[in-house]
Amino acid sequence: MGQRRAARSPTASVPAHLHGVRFKSLAAPLVSIVIPVHNHLQATIACLRAVYLNTNLSRVEVIVSDDASSDDTPSVLAGVDGLTVRRLDRNLGFLGAITAGIGVARGTYLHLLNNDTMVQPGWLDALLEAAESDPRIGAVGSKLIFPNGLLQEAGSIVWSDATGWNFGYGLDPAAPAFNVRRAADYCSAASLLVRRAAFDAVGGFDRRYTPAYYEDTDLCFSLRAAGHPVVYEPASVVVHEGSLSHGEPGAVVPQVHSKMSMEINRHIFAAKWASELARHWPSGTARGFRGGRIDRHPHVLVCDYFVPAHDRDSGGLRMSWILRLLAELGCRVTLLTESGLRRDPYMRDFQKLGIEVIYAPWTFADLAAERPGLYDLVILSRPSVGETFYEPVRLAFPAATVIYDTVDLHHVRQQRRLAVAGEEPDDAVLNERRRELRLMRSCDLVAAVSDDERREILLRVPSADVVVLPNVHDIPDDPPQGRAHRSGMVFIGGFDHTPNVDGVLWFVGEVLPLIRERWLGHLTILGSNPPEAVRRLGCSHVTITGYLADVDPFFRSAAVFVAPLRYGAGVKGKVGQAMSLGVPVVTTGVGGEGMGILDGAHALVRDHQKEFADAVVQLATDEVLWERISAGGLALIRGTMTPLCMRTRLRELLTRTTRHSLDERS
Repeated sequence: MGQRRAARSPTASVPAHLHGVRFKSLAAPLVSIVIPVHNHLQATIACLRAVYLNTNLSRVEVIVSDDASSDDTPSVLAGVDGLTVRRLDRNLGFLGAITAGIGVARGTYLHLLNNDTMVQPGWLDALLEAAESDPRIGAVGSKLIFPNGLLQEAGSIVWSDATGWNFGYGLDPAAPAFNVRRAADYCSAASLLVRRAAFDAVGGFDRRYTPAYYEDTDLCFSLRAAGHPVVYEPASVVVHEGSLSHGEPGAVVPQVHSKMSMEINRHIFAAKWASELARHWPSGTARGFRGGRIDRHPHVLVCDYFVPAHDRDSGGLRMSWILRLLAELGCRVTLLTESGLRRDPYMRDFQKLGIEVIYAPWTFADLAAERPGLYDLVILSRPSVGETFYEPVRLAFPAATVIYDTVDLHHVRQQRRLAVAGEEPDDAVLNERRRELRLMRSCDLVAAVSDDERREILLRVPSADVVVLPNVHDIPDDPPQGRAHRSGMVFIGGFDHTPNVDGVLWFVGEVLPLIRERWLGHLTILGSNPPEAVRRLGCSHVTITGYLADVDPFFRSAAVFVAPLRYGAGVKGKVGQAMSLGVPVVTTGVGGEGMGILDGAHALVRDHQKEFADAVVQLATDEVLWERISAGGLALIRGTMTPLCMRTRLRELLTRTTRHSLDERS
């Protein structure tokens, strides 16, 4: 067997496609890319060039394990600067070649890569991001694409008879099902990142699979058995032609490509993993949408209008937490939006958490056709969404528990808007009320955002089964700054929501002048899509920022948070956000409803403009009161609206509505 060496020969023998291609010799690389080859020099040249062009090589070593090639491979590879070549004296087949290459690798991660691949931009960064998202992960596989653009593999499934299924084989790689990070039974070693410590701990590849086939499947099963999940990462895209790394068929290594060789190793694998395979589905179950392993975890479909945006509106923040916590509780979660818009970065963030997002041109009809009866629980969020999807959901998933999530009582908000304007309820309000009540009567459960709204729902529909799923606010570990380090006022709200527009216009026009008679605090108005009427409020003592990705600095430095809402419904996320960050709040009765706020303990609640102005000035100038309200608001959120509070409620809901087990992710 040959020795490890870095190629240093003159570039004269290097083909034109490799001119300028150079790698690094590193003492402590993060990743060792190991490429087994046997002949097929042109494929190897294309593979190395793609690695060079599409990889951040600053922490990467590249190793080619030459399995006794008989063509020009040895001489050409010798001319590639910085490339490490492990030359074998005799043809050992794929397993022998890859093992030899791994033997000289020094990286924290091994990346196993076939020479008949073309890695695409960002491929390795995506694998590393997935691997480093959880230290338990043992291996991460790429999305493999055929040269014709169709999908080859989006992670793979192993059935109870030890046969395999490349999930998505021959389908559109852009389909939502193939663009979510998720656990897989195994991922092909054509492009597989493996944590070296985990690889060594399970003993590496099992030599029983020599010369090839099932060695990567067995490795992934061994990793998972040792507590190291195997994950598919769709953002890592690799074009893969197929099987050139295994050697010439019927030549030096007889039958390596034959069905007989694969069948022999299948039986070896089936005998070794008989106990595990007894917990796998029969071949073809649910077209692969249940995976291979029978885990009995609930499948949950959430329908909303948009992909929720945690930083743009209260409803989006709440739903983002619901989706995230359902996934953490072990549910297999799908999000379907009525709009069909992809809406990044929010969609991609959900996909990284293992939450599938259905986007246009794929629709509910596609979902129903390919996954009949799959979902155990369906959440319909908002009236328009419930009206659109209720009947199709009942037809496609008749055994599912269907929850109508009100978010807030929309007809109550609309009725209050008209009352502020001095108008009577119109047909639009009455129609909205009928729509909401119809959904409350039809669905199995109704989700309200507060106990107050739960009582309102039961007054209208006494037969409704109502659960409370409150807003969620994550409380920072570090305590908030005291009053001495703060100044000014802050407001936040998405201005597509009309109560925010009305509230800001009222506050700046009628309340702020009264405040400035006694306290010259500056007002900062945060929030997306401010209309012209709001933008015109900007002046020396009022700043309009529009949308900002990071608003925490404004909350950490503000003396007072104002929520001057004159109409609305549900629970106001802006108030909870301010309280969770320790900013004392002055709000109205509408702004503080549904949270259990005690005036003078958790916030100051005032409805008249003069009283509202007095409360702001009092908070800004009375440090004892400021500290009391800051601490009281923070305590209220900590006791009722943290992620732990919502997790507990969701766990109870799932235990009640599904028959499946929950395996909460730590």
